[in-house]
Amino acid sequence: MTTLKEELQKRRLAEPQVVRSYELAKEPVRSLQIHSWNGEKLVLPWSQFHSAAHRAASEGEQLVLGFSKHEVVLQGGRLAILLPKIASFHLACVWGESAEFQNESDLKEAFISRVAVRCLTNLTGRGPETF
Repeated sequence: MTTLKEELQKRRLAEPQVVRSYELAKEPVRSLQIHSWNGEKLVLPWSQFHSAAHRAASEGEQLVLGFSKHEVVLQGGRLAILLPKIASFHLACVWGESAEFQNESDLKEAFISRVAVRCLTNLTGRGPETF
C-alpha cells in the first residue's frame, strides 16, 4: 500500500511539465520585468506603456510592446493569448526560452522564444540601442 505522499509524487512525475517563458500576477503589477538570455534584467513601468501590436512573423509570431522610451519585441508562438493580460497589467515578467522547450509546453499557453528591447532614446546621443 502506498502512502499519500508517494501517490502524489507519482502523479506529479506522470504529468507533463509545462515550461513557461513568462510570469502572470493575480493582481495588476506596476512594472514589467524583462530577463535577457545573457543575464541582463530590465524593469519597465506599466505607467509608460502605450501600445501592443500582435502580428505573424517569418519565425512564428511577434508581439511588440510600446513604452515611452523602449520597444519590447517578443517572438514565439500563441502570443495573442497574452494580450488580455497585458491590457490588464497582469503580465509581470518575460524571458526567452530555448525552442526545445516549446515542444514540451502546453499548447494552450503562449511561448516566448526571444525577447529584444530597443531603447528609443539614448543619453549618449548615439541613437537607439538594443538590450
